[in-house]
Amino acid sequence: MNTCPTCGKEVRPLWPSCRACGHLLMAAPAPLAPVGASVGASGAPAPSAEEQFFAPAVLQPVVNVAPPSAPAPYTHTTRIAGSGALAGKWLALIGMIMFVAAAIGAAMFVFKPAADTKHQTPVVLAPRMPTAGLPTNLDVIVRVEAESTRHTALQAVEQVGSADVGQLTKMQPNYKWIAANQSSADPHTVSVAQNPGSVTVAVAASNHDVCAFGQWSTAGTVQYVTMAHVDSCAAANAPSSGWSSEAGGAASDLPDDTNP
Repeated sequence: MNTCPTCGKEVRPLWPSCRACGHLLMAAPAPLAPVGASVGASGAPAPSAEEQFFAPAVLQPVVNVAPPSAPAPYTHTTRIAGSGALAGKWLALIGMIMFVAAAIGAAMFVFKPAADTKHQTPVVLAPRMPTAGLPTNLDVIVRVEAESTRHTALQAVEQVGSADVGQLTKMQPNYKWIAANQSSADPHTVSVAQNPGSVTVAVAASNHDVCAFGQWSTAGTVQYVTMAHVDSCAAANAPSSGWSSEAGGAASDLPDDTNP
C-alpha cells in the first residue's frame, strides 16, 4: 500500500488519485507537441512521418450497386413465327380448290351431255366424208372415234355373218360385244342385233351424246347413220330412216365395201 502525500491516507498503487483528498497520485501526461508546433486543422498536433505511415486506413462503407437489368428476351409472336407455315397452308388450300374445280369441270363435260340428252330430241347427223388427218374440233373427234369403231365392228360382223356375241368376241376381242337391247357406253362397247337378212351394230361416243349405227345385210351392202341426243345407244333402237352409204370415221378406216 502507498500513502497519499497530502493527507497521509493509504492508497492503492493503481489509484490515479487519492479518494480521501483527491490528490493526483500519477504524473501528468506530457503534451504531444511542444509549444508553438504546428497542429492539425482540428487543433490536434500534426502526426509525424512515422505516425502518418502507420496511420490506420479509413474504411468506407461498401455501396452495393444493383446490376443492370437484363433486356427482355426477344421472342417471335405466334403470327410472325408461324407466318411461313400459314402461307404454305393457304397455298395448299388454294391448290386443292383449283384441283377440285378442274375435276368438277371435267365431270360436267363428260356427264352433262348425257343428262342434257334426256331433254333434247334425237336428231340424225348429216353424213360426213371420212376425215383425213387429225381433227381439232372436240365434237368431230368423238364422232370420228365412234364411227371408226363402227366400221371395225361391221368388218367382224361380215366375217362371222351373224350377231353371235360369242363368235364376234373371238373375232374381235378388243371390243366388248353386248346384246341388242343393251346400250353401248363407250367407243369400246358394241351393241349388236340380229335382224332378218341383216345385222345392226351401235357404238356410243365418249361424250355419251352421239351414237353411230351401222347395218350389214346378207346381200353384202352396208349402210350407216349417226345420231345425236339419243336416250339409249342400243342396236335395237336403230332408226328406220336417215341411212347413208357414207361411212364417216377416219380416212384410214375406209370400209372395204367402198373399194371394189
